[in-house]
Amino acid sequence: MPYPSAYDVPPSRVARTPDDRFIDLPDFNYTPRYAYLHGLRYAFIDETSGILHNGDELSASQSRKIPESSIHWETFLCLHGQPTWSYLYRRMIPVFLKHSTNVKEGYIRRRILAPDYFGCGRSDKPVDDDFYTFDMHQNFLINFVRRHILEEGSTRGDVIAVVQDWGGILGLTLPPIFPNLFTRLLVMNTGLGLGKVPSKAWQDFHDFIKRSPNADVGGIIARGTKHLTPKEIAAYDAPHPDQLSKASVRRFPPIVPREANMPGVASSYAALAYFNRLLPSQLRVFVAIGLKDPVLGESVMESMTKLAFSSTGAFVLKHPEAGHFVQEWGAPIAQAALDAWSIPLGAEEDGKIEGVEWRPPRSSARL
Repeated sequence: MPYPSAYDVPPSRVARTPDDRFIDLPDFNYTPRYAYLHGLRYAFIDETSGILHNGDELSASQSRKIPESSIHWETFLCLHGQPTWSYLYRRMIPVFLKHSTNVKEGYIRRRILAPDYFGCGRSDKPVDDDFYTFDMHQNFLINFVRRHILEEGSTRGDVIAVVQDWGGILGLTLPPIFPNLFTRLLVMNTGLGLGKVPSKAWQDFHDFIKRSPNADVGGIIARGTKHLTPKEIAAYDAPHPDQLSKASVRRFPPIVPREANMPGVASSYAALAYFNRLLPSQLRVFVAIGLKDPVLGESVMESMTKLAFSSTGAFVLKHPEAGHFVQEWGAPIAQAALDAWSIPLGAEEDGKIEGVEWRPPRSSARL
């Protein structure tokens, strides 16, 4: 059902998951923040670290002696995919908050932002499938970056996009919209919407969702993530108590930019052109590939890394056990990315991190 504007949805057509479904989530004790976009409420995690310095977190008394002007801020924008929500980042957020490398990095504080898209997690869920479009989701993230990073955030430091699945399909289009804002990328099993079907396994998933309007969300995630406990699977089910609340789950596959004239294709090509104009000093990229993902696995990720990041170079980690939801193996990946980024620019070949390969830039890759 179309509405006068993308977010002008009658209250009667909006579901809001009851708070009691989010009680006692395993390893996810973060208090959500809420904000509104044209009357629709969205939720996000907003956590800030202490001051990190040379491998340690400073005590409260030590921190009071450090002037604010001496602190370098790192803001991590963690974007989930489908059919997940910010809970997916529970294994990575603690590492981002606590891990300090042993190099002389000065004083660092980190802010972790992890939004739930509309239709996901604790955010409002318009019940009409047609509400969910590529442009709606992209505009939500543009608004989120402007409001919660540019307006609320520190004016100093780095902004890091952490993306997987739809987090990358959408999130990788943000750097050209905000040039010079994003200085690092952590890219996990995702792709750019360049007007092509990503893989046969993706087409199979698309067809499965099409015939499954009340899909078992927890079951989908557990299928390729065997180590999840029953409580963790239930946490993925929590946002979607009934079929009415699953409109976003149904709509994500059909709106993947897989044909040349679909929304999102132009934005994706703009992102590709932008990445290929950058120098290694402008964007540091860490790619983590879950090798057991049949949908957006090694071949898809190798192709995208070569196509998008040959100009900047990239650190590449291949996780032999990780499936599509790479964040479920995310703690060592987060640590490896932080360690890789601590290597001085130009010294990547000399930096040795277990399981991580440095792919140097090729100047001929620029468009």
